[in-house]
Formats: sequence, structure tokens, C-alpha cells
Amino acid sequence: MTISFMTFVCPDWDVNQIITGAIRYGYDGVEPRAESGHAHGVELTATKKQRATIKAQFADGGVQIPCVATSIHYALAEEAKIAESIELSKRYGELAADVGSSHLRVFGGSTPEGMSFDDAKKRVTDSLRQAAEFAADFGVYVCLETHDAYSRAQDAAEVVKKANHPHAAINWDIMHPVRAGETVAESFGYVRDYVRHCHIHDGTWPEDNPGDVTLALMGEGRIPHDEAIKLLSTINFAGALSGEWINWVAPEVVLPHDAQKLREYIRQAGEG
Repeated sequence: MTISFMTFVCPDWDVNQIITGAIRYGYDGVEPRAESGHAHGVELTATKKQRATIKAQFADGGVQIPCVATSIHYALAEEAKIAESIELSKRYGELAADVGSSHLRVFGGSTPEGMSFDDAKKRVTDSLRQAAEFAADFGVYVCLETHDAYSRAQDAAEVVKKANHPHAAINWDIMHPVRAGETVAESFGYVRDYVRHCHIHDGTWPEDNPGDVTLALMGEGRIPHDEAIKLLSTINFAGALSGEWINWVAPEVVLPHDAQKLREYIRQAGEG
């Protein structure tokens, strides 16, 4: 498995700065967060020439783009909005392929008011299947994150299983299922057949309010990432563990620390 970080930790860095930072702090890859005004330029507005340039810059630096992260979600009440999200998924899938990535992060989202969770899951399932069908032509996997109403890995895995497409997958955000009441082992049991990308970030929260998360450096919070990495090693997981820290500490603080801890956990998993 590899380690990477999402550009929320360095939204003002351009491509050259991102690649330099990845090399300096010992990361294999960087996950561009699209739709958030970051300076990397991995956006739908990028021309084919610009996309090719970005792909070449990362390749020349020996740095991967394991995933392109979006805000796309599918649990929507209006059919027109669902169609729009599916179309966006297709366009971002093509963008991911153009810059040399094989994964696209999407969300189920929150269940619309007045809609049952079962009906919402059907909409997410159908949308994910359609997006995956298109993305497959580009060699891209559409990865539903364990987040929002799908924070429980059990629910996310149910959607991906019912989507029933080899390019419909899971982005296992290891923290959110724990906050939703699953153990890491339980969560892994649900995602093990579908996980292709992971988000990592440690944190703490009050026992009576799991939504009130305070981020923490790796190993200083409540998430047993060492256990998760051991479990991932049992399926020879070849994807990325991608650090996601939004509006938190400077990259110079978190990037070297978490890279060191992740490498330590990966070594320990290999020795187990």
C-alpha cells in the first residue's frame, strides 16, 4: 500500500509545490481535491493540454495521483439533480483518467427530507452504477466514501454490492464508521471486497457527541489506524492511505509526522 495526502492540507500549493512537498515528506502520491478552489488546477475547466501537462509533471516527479476527490453526491430528491450528478461523475471520471488517476471519490450524501433511507439508497445505487459504467471505459473506479448517511461501512457496502459493477468501489474513510458505532474490524469486514482507496485522519470527540471531531496527529486520537492497516495487509491492499485534514494545522506539521507513523504501521503489518 502507498501513502498520499489530499490537497486540503495545502490548498495554495501549485503542482510543482505539491510534488516537491510529497517528495520532501516521503509520500508516494497526492490526491487533488477538485471543486474547492485549490491551486493545483485539476478541474473540469482544465484543457486537454493542461491535463496532459499535469500528468507529465507528476510522472516526472515520481509522484502518483491515486484519486481525484469531488463533492459529488447522489442522494437527491429531484431527478434533474440526480442526472446532473451522474453527468458530473462522468466528466470527472474522464478528468481523473486524463491526469493519470484511476479513482474518483464521490458521496452518497445526506438523506433528503421526507425520503426514506431505503429509497435514498436506491437512488445512490443506481447513480453509482451509471457512473461506474461510464468510468470503466477510462479505467477509473468510482469510490463511494463511508461518510454522511453512509458513514457505516455496512450501508456503503450494501450500495456498492447492489450497484453490481466492477468499477463501483469504496473509499474507506476509517474514522467515520468508528464514529458511527462500528469497530474497525467490523467496518473492514464490510468493505474488504470493495475498498480501493482510503482516507485517514486521527481525531477525538466527546462520548456523547461523535459529530464534534477535533483532529489529531496520527496515533494521538481515537482511531486505531495500525489495526486498520494490519487488516488491509491481509487482502494485499495496493491502494493509497490518503491523509485528509481540512482547515487544520500547517502541512509542515502534519505531513512529516503522519508519514512517519503510517510507514511504521505498514512495516508492523508486514511483520505480523
